[in-house]
Amino acid sequence: MYPLLLTLLATTPTPAPTGSSHENLNELYKKLTHEGLDVGGKAKARLPLPTLSDGLTAAQQTAAINKLIEKNYTYDQFTRNSTVAPQMIKIEDLADSDPNNPARAVSVWFVVYCDFKKLEDDRFLERIMNANKGAGSSGGELKPADLQKRGLSIAKNNENRESYGFVEFDFLDKVRIKVTGHAIWSRTEESVLAAAEIDPRFNGDKEFPNEWRPLIKQGGQLKVGESQPWSGAAMYVKITKLQEPQGALFIEQHVIYQEPAGWFGAPNYLRAKLPPAVQDNVRKMRAEIQK
Repeated sequence: MYPLLLTLLATTPTPAPTGSSHENLNELYKKLTHEGLDVGGKAKARLPLPTLSDGLTAAQQTAAINKLIEKNYTYDQFTRNSTVAPQMIKIEDLADSDPNNPARAVSVWFVVYCDFKKLEDDRFLERIMNANKGAGSSGGELKPADLQKRGLSIAKNNENRESYGFVEFDFLDKVRIKVTGHAIWSRTEESVLAAAEIDPRFNGDKEFPNEWRPLIKQGGQLKVGESQPWSGAAMYVKITKLQEPQGALFIEQHVIYQEPAGWFGAPNYLRAKLPPAVQDNVRKMRAEIQK
C-alpha cells in the first residue's frame, strides 16, 4: 500500500505557497487525523499525528527522533547521509475493524539530505515521487471534464493544490489494484505535507473504479483474476526540515488501509514482504535526490 499511494501522490500538483499550519491549509489531512477513515468497523480509524510537528527546537526534534528509534539505532546512525542509512517501519493490526477486511496501519520514517528549497520545484518533487513507482504502474490526473461528469470540482485558484488521480498497481506480486483518489498538498515554513485517500465516490465507477484483482501464478504465467470492489485506504507523507544535522530532511509516511481476506492468504505475509519493499523504495528516493 505504501508504494501504491505514493504513486497516487505523484499524479498531484506540488504544494501551494507557504501558509500558517497544515491543519489550516489541508482539510484532507485534518479530516484523516481528526475524524478518521471508515474501515468498516465500529469506529473510524484515525491517522496518527506527525512524529515531528512544526515549531520544534533542534533539541525537541532530536528528542522526538530518539524516542522513535530507541533500542534500534543511535541518532547518528539514523540520520547519516547515506543511500543505505536505516529506516523505521511499523505495521499494526487495528482493532474493531471488519474481520473479513481487517484494517492495517503502516508507518515509515527515514532521513534524506536535500536543500529544503528544492521542494518548491514542481519537477524536482515530481521526480522523487516517481522514483517510488513500481514497474508496470500506470495512472494520471483526472481531467476537469471527468470531474464535472461526477459532480466534482476544484477551485480555480487551487491554492491548496488539490487534485484527483487514478492509478493501477501490482501490490507485492499478489494483488492488482485499480483506484481513484483525492489528494491535497500543503507547505509551511518548515515542512511539506501531502494527504491522499481512495475516494469512495468512485466505488462502482465505470471508467475509474475502485477494485482489486488477485494475481495467480499458473504454469509459470501470471494470470489476473476477477475484479472485486475495494476502497478504504488513506495516507499522508510529511517532509520536515531538521535543524540538526544541517541539510537533513525527516520524512514520515502514515497509511491506514483495509486488507481483504483474499489478498495474501497468510496472516504474516505483509510483515515478511513489506519491509524489504519499503527499504528498496527509500533507497530509490535517496538515490534520485542525490542525482
